[in-house]
Amino acid sequence: MDGQWLPEAGVSMLQRYTVPGDRDVVFVTRKHWVTLAEPVASALGAGVVMLFLVARLSEGFPEAGVIAFAAWLVLVGRATYRILEWQFAWFGATRRRLMLTYGLLNRKVAMMPLEKVTDMSYSRSALGQVLGYGEFVLESAGQDQALRTVDFLPDSDELYRILTSTMFETRDHRDTPEGEDVTISDPANEPTEVILRHRSED
Repeated sequence: MDGQWLPEAGVSMLQRYTVPGDRDVVFVTRKHWVTLAEPVASALGAGVVMLFLVARLSEGFPEAGVIAFAAWLVLVGRATYRILEWQFAWFGATRRRLMLTYGLLNRKVAMMPLEKVTDMSYSRSALGQVLGYGEFVLESAGQDQALRTVDFLPDSDELYRILTSTMFETRDHRDTPEGEDVTISDPANEPTEVILRHRSED
């Protein structure tokens, strides 16, 4: 698989919350950079306003520069916090479950077993189609869902294919008894008998 879906930092983060028999990470990714656009733009805009106030009003109203500088520091701090929060938030999957880790001061982990996912919808807004991000909505058999909506996912078309492929593999592994004869059609439409041998779970 393309290395972009298995960054070392993300794999390490997910493996902190998996058991020894479930550390085969299929993919892991941060959310799209567009989630940082507003706080970064706000900090930059406030910096421009601060410079304007200092240049124009500092002689007649010196307090304006101090107030503007304090407001700018607040927005810079907010942007810094959001960037750090983005760096430590990961969405990914192993062969058995989906996981979302998030939170900077208070770490949180949302998890859903792949075999419990009954339906998944995928959508992209107009801006998402331009910038390349999308949203997944997951449905499960249970009423309480720790992980239901995951938005701002980058390269979402490819990620959707990876995730659905993993879900189908998980279901095939669960539903097909070990050693059962399964008929698979080859490209020439000639059935080929194969024996599926599944490794027993740890």
